Amino acid sequence: MSAEVPREGRTPRLWSRADAVFFDVAMAIVRGYGYVVHGLRVTGREHLDAVGGGVVTVSNHVHYLDGPWAAGQFRGRRAAVTSQPENFRLPVAGFLVTHLLALALPRTPGELRTFEERLRRVLDAGQGVHVFPEGELVMYDTALRPFRRGAFAYACRLGVPVVPMVFTYGARPWWRPRPPIRLTILPPERPRGAAPADVAELLARCRAAMDAVVRERRGVAARW
Repeated sequence: MSAEVPREGRTPRLWSRADAVFFDVAMAIVRGYGYVVHGLRVTGREHLDAVGGGVVTVSNHVHYLDGPWAAGQFRGRRAAVTSQPENFRLPVAGFLVTHLLALALPRTPGELRTFEERLRRVLDAGQGVHVFPEGELVMYDTALRPFRRGAFAYACRLGVPVVPMVFTYGARPWWRPRPPIRLTILPPERPRGAAPADVAELLARCRAAMDAVVRERRGVAARW
């Protein structure tokens, strides 16, 4: 995530002006590409719009573009997507990841402190952070895999809601090479405390809501 060098007497912005503009333009392009090429359809955006202030969103990780598709659902604000550090070093994709306001997942104690500072600043500013609790991408696999606790621990610690999102696939029409993608945005789940038991309870609550969507869509599993 590119940072603007703060000048004396000014409050540093979360992102440089160039990165903010790049994000807004890229999100419009990525949303359009998803709608036209992948048949992306979104339901429940009102649940995200109704959340005031900082918010953590989580989803399953089933496509190379599902991070931008999720971040692109924010209206009037922006969302930073967490990403593996190696993605920032890819020849072309690394440039895109860097300037799409991504947050590199920490690997060392020093990186953890930097990550937590940036995450807190984003949420305190009323913006969003999108996390894939499954960790790794598995293309077109909508069966929920085990969740890591990080996103839910930060939500509990910072007192912000979690909005679960679920990517599923519809029945493939004869003229599409891949099944159409559905993104379901669910009502926010709010933390009840910051203890380890509260983190586990919030994770379980979000996963149960997401799993209900997966089960509902299971009868129209992707075919290609």
